Amino acid sequence: MDTRKSELNPELFDMMKQGKLSAGKILNLIALKELVDRFAVTPFIEKDKLEQIKEKTGVEPDILTWGDYFQTEIASRYFEKSEFEFKKILETIRFDLISAHLIFSGKPEYFQDSIRGQALISKSIDSTFWTLEDEEAIHLETLLEYYTQMGIGEKPLTISDRIWYESFELEKKQFNGIHRPRHNRSGFRKQNPDFKLQQS
Repeated sequence: MDTRKSELNPELFDMMKQGKLSAGKILNLIALKELVDRFAVTPFIEKDKLEQIKEKTGVEPDILTWGDYFQTEIASRYFEKSEFEFKKILETIRFDLISAHLIFSGKPEYFQDSIRGQALISKSIDSTFWTLEDEEAIHLETLLEYYTQMGIGEKPLTISDRIWYESFELEKKQFNGIHRPRHNRSGFRKQNPDFKLQQS
């Protein structure tokens, strides 16, 4: 786990200098890194691999943690989004991380296998013909990737996360259609199906 103070990753400095990241987006990206690193238990780069990189290059890579990865990926992919859309993308990521914890914590291995199996079936279908059930299956597999690769279930959810999650669900019901990050129709995931976890 990275012990550095949460900050903007050096890989994004050029974007900041070019004016592609507003002050509001920078603050949200810093909060995103802090959030993801708080949820993630499994290291983004294993210690032995990190040592190999340092030995080969002489320096540590800029992307050391899951928080670094999410921060740089989201910034580079969605910097052109409006402030509102950008913030909603980040909120949906938080919603997904909490959902992954709630859905998969304590579940047996066969439950995970069934999720992967259903997603495999749905992926064999042209996305043009996906039903809501297909979207749900693929989204659940993404949440499972979060859960297993990041080790999300190894730490209990905080009270503040639970309260935020419930309030976010309430907000969805009140403003139905503005933002719908449900498991079967995630605003972020449905619009951005190519965003995947890619461990170094």
